[in-house]
Amino acid sequence: MNLDFLTGPVNPFKFLMNLYTDGFRNMSTMSKRLWLIALIKLFIMFGILKIFFFQDPLADYDTENEKIEHISNELTNISK
Repeated sequence: MNLDFLTGPVNPFKFLMNLYTDGFRNMSTMSKRLWLIALIKLFIMFGILKIFFFQDPLADYDTENEKIEHISNELTNISK
């Protein structure tokens, strides 16, 4: 691990990048595979499922006034 931070002031971004690159470089192959699986799962959850399940309900309205009207109606109407 690079210990340049002990000799004087260092850029915190550079320090964190060195910390993570050294950490990933020294990982075992099993750990790297597990990180890859976790990243693929996150991509599926936030990238693909977002398209199908979390659509923008305000995309149907063209102007800001229509969007404001829709939001105020949804907030004030009590559904039973």
